[in-house]
Amino acid sequence: SEEWDRKNVYPALKDLYDEIWVYGPEDICDPLEGIDLPEGVAEKLSYTGYLRRELPGSVQDQPPPTPFGEEPYILVTPGGGGDGVEMVDWVMRAYEARKKPLFPALIVLGPFMPAAAAAQFSERAEHLRDVEIIRFTPQIEPYLAAATAIVGMGGYNTFCEILSFDKPTLMVPRVVPRREQAIRAERAEKSGLLKVLPIDRYPDPDLMADALSELPQMPAPSAAGVDNLLGGLDAISTRVGQIFDDQKDQDGLKLVNF
Repeated sequence: SEEWDRKNVYPALKDLYDEIWVYGPEDICDPLEGIDLPEGVAEKLSYTGYLRRELPGSVQDQPPPTPFGEEPYILVTPGGGGDGVEMVDWVMRAYEARKKPLFPALIVLGPFMPAAAAAQFSERAEHLRDVEIIRFTPQIEPYLAAATAIVGMGGYNTFCEILSFDKPTLMVPRVVPRREQAIRAERAEKSGLLKVLPIDRYPDPDLMADALSELPQMPAPSAAGVDNLLGGLDAISTRVGQIFDDQKDQDGLKLVNF
C-alpha cells in the first residue's frame, strides 16, 4: 500500500486503464484484497489464469537430460539465484547430514547467484555423490520436465513453470524485501497445489530432509483440481480478439496489461 501510494498507482488504476488483467485464477489469490480501491476499479478486474509454459521447440525432439543416469532426481531452482543462497544452502545441509535416504538433487544456481556462494556450493557438491550443480542454463524447461519433483522459491515465473510441468513441489519463499512470494506460496498450499517450508525455519537440516523425503510421493498440482489454473494465454487471446472486434473502427483505445 505504501509503495503504491509512493508510485501514484491508485489514480492510474482509476484513470489510465480500461481493463486490469490478473495473470492467475481467482480462487487462489485476490491481489487487491484489503486495498481501498478507487470507485470503479474493481469492475475493471478480470482473472486470466496462469500462463502455461512448454518445452521450447528446439528441444522437443531431443532426449531428456539424465544428470544421474536412470535415477530420478529432484530439481532445485532458486530462479535467478540472486536471493536464493539460503534455500540452496538449506538443501545442501540436508544432503550433507545424510539422516534420510533422498532422491538425488540437481541444483541450478541461476545467473544472479553471487559468485562466491556459487563457488562454495560447487565445492561442497564435489563431496556429495547425489548432488550436482549447474551454474546456469538458458533452457531450464527440459530439466523441469524430466525431474520427479521440484524445490523452488515462489517467484511468478518459477511458479508458472512448476504448474505447467505438473511436478510435486516444495516452495521455500523469500519474505524480504517483499512478501509477494510468501503470499503466493501460502495461497497455493491452501489450494492443495504444493507444500511450503517457511524460510524462518532455516537452517534446520532435519526439517529440510523430512520435506525432501516426502516430496516425491506428494500429489502433482493438477490433482488439486483448481479451475482455470493455466488458461491465461487462451483467455488473453480471446479477450484481445473481442477488443479488436469491438474497437476496430474507434481511435484512442488504451489497452494495458497489469
